Amino acid sequence: MVSFLPLLANLTMAAGSLAARARFERALRDPRGAQSRILQRIMRANVTSQYGRLHRFDRVNNARDFADRVPLVDYDAIAPWIDRAAAGEPAVLTAAPLRFMEPTGGSSGLHKLVPYTAALQDEFSAATVPWLSDLVMRHPAVARGRAYWSITPPGRREARTAGGIPIGMGDDADYFPAPFRALIRESLAVPGLVSVAPDVATCRYLTLLALLAAPDLAFISIWNPSFLTLLTDALDDEWVSLLDDLERGLRGARVAPALAARVERAMPARPGIARTLRRRFGNRPPDDLGQLWRRLAVISCWTDAGAARALGGMRRRFPAVAVQGKGLLATEGVVSIPFGAGAPVAAVASHYLEFLDPRDGRACRVDDLDVGGSYEVALTTSGGLYRYRLRDLVRIEGRLHRTPRLIFIGRADRASDMAGEKLTAPLVEHALGAAVRTTGVHAGFAMLAPAWTPVPHYRLYVEAPAPDADGLALALDRELRGAHHYALCRSLGQLGPIRAVSVRGGERIYERACAERGQRAGSVKPPTLEPTPGWERYFEHDPTPLPA
Repeated sequence: MVSFLPLLANLTMAAGSLAARARFERALRDPRGAQSRILQRIMRANVTSQYGRLHRFDRVNNARDFADRVPLVDYDAIAPWIDRAAAGEPAVLTAAPLRFMEPTGGSSGLHKLVPYTAALQDEFSAATVPWLSDLVMRHPAVARGRAYWSITPPGRREARTAGGIPIGMGDDADYFPAPFRALIRESLAVPGLVSVAPDVATCRYLTLLALLAAPDLAFISIWNPSFLTLLTDALDDEWVSLLDDLERGLRGARVAPALAARVERAMPARPGIARTLRRRFGNRPPDDLGQLWRRLAVISCWTDAGAARALGGMRRRFPAVAVQGKGLLATEGVVSIPFGAGAPVAAVASHYLEFLDPRDGRACRVDDLDVGGSYEVALTTSGGLYRYRLRDLVRIEGRLHRTPRLIFIGRADRASDMAGEKLTAPLVEHALGAAVRTTGVHAGFAMLAPAWTPVPHYRLYVEAPAPDADGLALALDRELRGAHHYALCRSLGQLGPIRAVSVRGGERIYERACAERGQRAGSVKPPTLEPTPGWERYFEHDPTPLPA
């Protein structure tokens, strides 16, 4: 049986997206023209901003003028301007007022904010609405049931900047225009109130309770695949309790009575569904979770670079469900979206895009890219980021009409990004310095490196006795939790705690490892962060720890 309200909401969205889809397809056929119009719109709209006056936006008539007058920047370069806007100073980066600011990670600092205007939200919508239209056209089954969109995890409280600007959007639906947000929420399988749960475990429990009550679940949108794997692990652990609460209603033992009352109103007991699940599967859920949600047609998530490692666990639990890569959507802006068959296509109807050739630093326009080539992305958006270097690398896989298809291949700044944590060497250096000051542990060698087993985590290889090494790792983990993305991955369980490994002769071991990897020994300088995995082979194969 098809759920009427979700079907009506989904079909209304599909019909409402046709105009945006047609505009996007026109842009795909003339990306240079579409990009030129976007650049002119952004320049004209912000000519009276302080940044616009400084760089003479009024004299920018084309891409060459823009590149000559406006410098390439990273977050650290633009941060003083963002700080002034956050403090309430008007018309700093944009002439329009800011609606809110979204937390992200910077290259060398811990907590960063990205400004959002109404026009920037419109630019996101110019990509997300055509994607949604294409999704329904290619997978009609997603319109016949409810959807689960990832929801802001617990722990984020109402917050504002010193100037009174709200911090943070609610959930993924905020990437769509207001009418679509209302329709999306009509088709949600999981109510937004789960985000006020007191901790991640409770949030997962309530999410699973809602999902079990939605046998018509047809679509899941998450970010890292490990998010869904951890959710399914909790399903295995809590299966019996979940069926009890699904049958009789949440009894309040797991959450405070006030929240339990709200949950029961939003998620009433479903005794019939509970009895059916208990009769079919007994005391544990099936390995193939498609048997629980037979209408589940598509899972949307990251599939490129580091996220590809996490796909296997998710696919094992949903072997028959189609997986669609999200493309490259960052806090700062959207670079590509899934559209048609093949790799995601550049979002040429949203922001002004430039692609930096790593061989010579030359900035290329979107229609000048070589198939097979790799480039670093720079964005210009209506949120006040101009020629902003994302530090993301993409490879051109082909074209749709005249617009490149591209995939994310990694970071240009040697960041480590197993689960979305985006650690960079300057950030780790800053946090390690603070940890050293806190603990008093001064090591001649200290290097953080990713490890994938038994769960994704970081290992701190440090020349210090084991107790000191453990204390330094604990302090470093605490310092890094000040970085938004790292804290989020840790709170969700997508990253485990930092593990200390006490070593002797760290520089010598590192030099030998680099020589094996083809580097000249004389050119090796041990980094604070080594983003490539596999260092346990060198440091933990018969390691010789320092004496306590």
